[in-house]
Amino acid sequence: MITVSEHALSLEEQRLWIDDTRAVIAKAPLRRPCTPGGKPMRVRVSAAGDLGWTADGEYRYDARQKNGNPWPKIPVRWMKKATEIAGDHPWDSAIINWYEEGASLGLHVDKNERDLTRPIVTFSFGDTCSWAVQYDGKMHRQRLDSGAITLLGERFRMCPHAVERIIPAPLLSPLRARGRVSVTMRVAG
Repeated sequence: MITVSEHALSLEEQRLWIDDTRAVIAKAPLRRPCTPGGKPMRVRVSAAGDLGWTADGEYRYDARQKNGNPWPKIPVRWMKKATEIAGDHPWDSAIINWYEEGASLGLHVDKNERDLTRPIVTFSFGDTCSWAVQYDGKMHRQRLDSGAITLLGERFRMCPHAVERIIPAPLLSPLRARGRVSVTMRVAG
């Protein structure tokens, strides 16, 4: 299963998630990670949970932020919704990506988690994006609007995927500026 449209977040729920996101970012500021080749990525990243994703030339999970502080706790509503979508898992990492206008995230496979059979649930907020997933020998594209939920689990867990571009969404964004936020729930450790 890729998109879980029947569980899309209402505008009211989205606003609560964005409030939660701002609270996490206040304790764990957004940073621009670097690829293994040393180039800055087009997104800025933060995290919550026991483990946060970092990229300083190497992709990995770490129990502490770059400043030595632990990551903030994952908000309870995020844990509950991820469990509702993907089942009961020991969620220990919530990655927050901020896509400014013009940002993208190239084709990749999430493979830094210890158990690659655990699902990944992503919640989208703000501007629409063109999301691509490669499976069955083809590239499949979807528009993810604000409130959309995606699930990479079972046979889709190791599918290459990308955020190809951000599409300004003129209506009903819970954000105060153009751009997209994603919150990705994972079992990293």
